Amino acid sequence: MSRENWFFLLGLIVALLLISGYIAIKHSKFSAITPDRKVTYRIIDGYELTLHLFQAQGPALPNGYPVLLLFHGGAWKYGSPHQFYPQCQHFQERGLTCVSAQYRIASVHDSDPRVALEDAQAAILYLRQHAAELYINPKRIIAGGGSAGGHLAAALGVGLPIKDTPMDRKNLSRPNALVLYNPMLDLSPGRPDHHLVAVYWSDISPYHHIDGNIPPTLILLGTEDSEVPVSTAQAFCDKVIYNGGQCKLALYEGAKHGFFNHSVENSKYFNLTNQIINKFIDSLGFL
Repeated sequence: MSRENWFFLLGLIVALLLISGYIAIKHSKFSAITPDRKVTYRIIDGYELTLHLFQAQGPALPNGYPVLLLFHGGAWKYGSPHQFYPQCQHFQERGLTCVSAQYRIASVHDSDPRVALEDAQAAILYLRQHAAELYINPKRIIAGGGSAGGHLAAALGVGLPIKDTPMDRKNLSRPNALVLYNPMLDLSPGRPDHHLVAVYWSDISPYHHIDGNIPPTLILLGTEDSEVPVSTAQAFCDKVIYNGGQCKLALYEGAKHGFFNHSVENSKYFNLTNQIINKFIDSLGFL
């Protein structure tokens, strides 16, 4: 091997090591994220369900910090609260207490979406009932989530679950705003995830329960999402507005399902979605 080729090869090796080191550092920034604490909000059927809390940073507010409550995705079957740790780290630095919720999923608890929705309701009720000890404002709770988790947040926003739910409990379950990442909004026949809920879809399909009390809503969606067509999200927003509510649909050209998740390879959409959520929260006057 000539001297020139040797130096070229050595330079290439050094460059690759530097790149891999940068990626490792960048990855560790998020893989090492841990919540400030975990709180048990429900014990049911022998399972302990927890809220992963990232305490707001910044000066204390007289009525407590606003809250962003997030539910992970995974078709109500898979996933964990870790999905939203990067987002929670970002938003706690903005002055919100961010909570990533654990709920029952089919792969672990042999459950279905109706059970997950019961847990989501229990989670927001817990936050309101324990607002003082958690230093949060019970009147400034933003619920959100991705995909199936977005469905849970949207369902709370439209007042689900309806059956056998006392009116006072139903009203307390409603968040004060919604941030929905490619959410499952319409579960009617012909929709991508209808087969998962075919027997009882009409009971838990957010689109079919929109009323005049849904809180201000932000939907984040990629234009190439095969699970949530743009037309579905647009129809949801249109119906919210028709009923006197506020709804904004933010579209990301070429992005697919789950585009908002942080990854080592691409943090573009993670940053872009955080930015528009920041603006949305600012518009609410919650901070």
